[in-house]
Amino acid sequence: MKWYEIVLLILAIAIVASMLLLWIKTLRYKTIIENIEKKIQGIYQNVSFTRFKANMTYQTEVKTDKLYLIKIIDMNPHHEVIITNSEKVVVNDDIKGWKRSSNVEFVAGMKEFMNLKSEKELVKIVLIYPNCHNITKYINESDAYRVEYNKKVDDLYFVKYTELEQFLKKH
Repeated sequence: MKWYEIVLLILAIAIVASMLLLWIKTLRYKTIIENIEKKIQGIYQNVSFTRFKANMTYQTEVKTDKLYLIKIIDMNPHHEVIITNSEKVVVNDDIKGWKRSSNVEFVAGMKEFMNLKSEKELVKIVLIYPNCHNITKYINESDAYRVEYNKKVDDLYFVKYTELEQFLKKH
């Protein structure tokens, strides 16, 4: 084989691998959204869903007597969600060693999600799927508290998938 044939072969393999990973990710989000819809249909009889992808994340709009807007964070259940302010939400993989200077993964599109408005009563949910170690809100440099699923944080509810049914029954 000549050198350019090897390069072309490597490029072809890389393209196929990246397309396969994209397909797997799309299939995973489809499954996640179907699970969420099944859970919600078990609670509400007359409900309609609208799926869309916005700001590099998947979201679902649920219409009942209220309008629920759900932003999905797919994450490892052993990691934690840290809220410095609602526009800056991060997924932290080093629970014991986190500092403000840590290199973390920011959740995309939070500012845009916060700014969405509706004429109907709107309940905005940031859904952590399938679960997380904990959800922490930092008030300032030294004060923090754990976020419960029934408490609003800057006009958003942060809810674990395992708590979604309880949340919807109360709201």
